[in-house]
Amino acid sequence: MTYCINFDKNEFISALFAWFQANKRDLPWRKTYSPYHVWISEMMLQQTQMERGVQYFNRWMQEFNSPADVADAPLEKILQLWEGLGYYSRAKNIYQSAQIIRDRYNGEIPCDEEKIKALAGIGDYTLCAIMGIAFEKDYATVDANVERVFARLFNCTESNLKKTLRPLVQELLPCGKARIYNQALMELGAIVCKKNPQCGLCPLTGFCESKKLGLEKERPLPKEKKQNIPVLASFCIIRNSQNQELIRQRKSQKLWNGMWEYIGIDSIVIDNTDENIDTANLAYKHEPVLQEHTARQSLVIELGRLFSLSRKEREEIAQKISPHCLRISSSYTNHKLTACFFTLNLDRKLEEKMQIPEHALWTDKAEEFAMPSHHRKAHQKLNKEKLPQKAEQGRLL
Repeated sequence: MTYCINFDKNEFISALFAWFQANKRDLPWRKTYSPYHVWISEMMLQQTQMERGVQYFNRWMQEFNSPADVADAPLEKILQLWEGLGYYSRAKNIYQSAQIIRDRYNGEIPCDEEKIKALAGIGDYTLCAIMGIAFEKDYATVDANVERVFARLFNCTESNLKKTLRPLVQELLPCGKARIYNQALMELGAIVCKKNPQCGLCPLTGFCESKKLGLEKERPLPKEKKQNIPVLASFCIIRNSQNQELIRQRKSQKLWNGMWEYIGIDSIVIDNTDENIDTANLAYKHEPVLQEHTARQSLVIELGRLFSLSRKEREEIAQKISPHCLRISSSYTNHKLTACFFTLNLDRKLEEKMQIPEHALWTDKAEEFAMPSHHRKAHQKLNKEKLPQKAEQGRLL
């Protein structure tokens, strides 16, 4: 279906710009609009709420004032500052791109479409944001907020909103005004034309086809929800006689590659003889106490394998692992993770029998290493409260 602009463009832009000037939020990257600030903010705000993005942006800029500062830092520091934002490939892409910017472009992001697009992690959206907002070139930026605004403006019922609406967003862009235009549309979608639209506050109701038809709450058409896949994981905070913790670095793994974690298993599949039952979901049909039992038993087996323990040594380990766990729940894309963290305090005799696995080390400063958020939460929690070692002491949830 073809959608056409059937209203006065100048009136539309005047209403939008006047609203933005009166209502725009005070965001740190809007103080300078430097290409570096715009780039980092856009990378951070992908899959991230604004308030959280601002906090991370300010902390980042305190450490890295320029692309060269990023390029000169160790990757471990980059990942540590990114910790909690998720989608860590974004941080690695920033790191890789910063090195290119330092080495090829004298530390300045070039005002060149092909050169920017060639940087790691730069797609069409980020390219348009940098070119339009930072360099004020005539590039329209279309994010989820802009899609929602235009889907309502034109009563769009298409499934591929970006492809359908991008030409309209570009056509309405006034020459030389990309910075204010892009931000005004994104701001409007973020604080007024939300999933539950606040039409009484909107400056564009007179131009909105969906509002005229009384369909504003039905546009855009809802997307099919992805199935939330449950995952059960089990980890062990192992402490030696010097009260150091054993952590290992993830290597050659898709998720959290290069980050540090406690020893354990990412995903536990429950033994099951009925082939018609989804084993990935089976653990979540059990009571929490059975989940915990399964996690503990699986952890004992994994530790025995990892440390090449004899049966007797494995039994000894099983006796020493805390009977109860700290449970951390986290959501990652379409996965719901329940991670069970147990503790194991080694005496010197048992410590000498256990060989440290590859890419692992003892430390009493785990807070200085970049960790996935569920491991960081466990570390912080267990440094405030000791995990109970006896059943009668109760359970931490």
